[in-house]
Amino acid sequence: MNSNSEKPRGLLDIIKEKLDLRSNTKAREIIKSGRVKLDDETVKIPSQTVEADQKVSIVSEKKKYDFHKAEKSDSEQKGFTTIYEDDHFIAFVKPSGLLTVGTLKANKKEKNFNDFAIRQYKNERGQKEELYIINRLDRLISGIILFAKSPEDEFAVRKKWEENTKRYYALVDGVPPKDNDDIKSELKQNRIGRVYSVPKSQYSKLCITHYRVLQKSAKHSLLKIEAKEERKNSIRAQLSESNMPIVGDKDYKGKPSPIKRFGLHLFSLRFYHPFQNQEVEIKTPIPKAFKNFFKNTK
Repeated sequence: MNSNSEKPRGLLDIIKEKLDLRSNTKAREIIKSGRVKLDDETVKIPSQTVEADQKVSIVSEKKKYDFHKAEKSDSEQKGFTTIYEDDHFIAFVKPSGLLTVGTLKANKKEKNFNDFAIRQYKNERGQKEELYIINRLDRLISGIILFAKSPEDEFAVRKKWEENTKRYYALVDGVPPKDNDDIKSELKQNRIGRVYSVPKSQYSKLCITHYRVLQKSAKHSLLKIEAKEERKNSIRAQLSESNMPIVGDKDYKGKPSPIKRFGLHLFSLRFYHPFQNQEVEIKTPIPKAFKNFFKNTK
């Protein structure tokens, strides 16, 4: 749909008109959910101005969320895997498709990993103590989430938290020209939250993503990735700009996922343990969906 006007219009008004909505609240929810595209680019800002020649499209809710549902419901039934625990910290594996921390949506808190994990911890241990989340992952990304067992533990680990090292498995479209390489670029975030490469400036940050090819077929590759220098979504942006977007990553030109989930998993988290006075690494195996994909692919 076009804006149907010779003058710029507000995105909120266009969505209300096209969907015959009376409520600004409902229109805002639809835009913020990521279902609205402006010239094929996802936009989440209700106050966005739409030029007369720009195209506005809406992705159906069913199409957007279908391939996350199986993993979410399966995780809620079976519980989350505990992959590390000591007297001060505990780590679980978050599935793809589940928020790390809940946000209010229409005055109702969304289902989220933080609440489920704490509830599981209390039920299994018969304890009333809270857990305190240390790191977060985007809804679509699966992998390690670390919790502290007390506010004092949280404060202690955060003193050197910026020195942590994160490594990921990524299933991507395409085959990189080299089996082992660094991707370096200055990245900037625009007003709709998209990250992209720009010339160096006071607003950009140098990001370095190292990758190594583990497996590949004619059209896909499984990469081991280390974020040497990063900002939010830098891995997604740099892989996309290198012509190997993550499968299922619609915001960064990824094609529909052949494994029915987003193709990025945090498998290794190395951090300084303030009570052991040394670095500790927590690891998970390659997700089965990633590994099994290449068994039937040439």
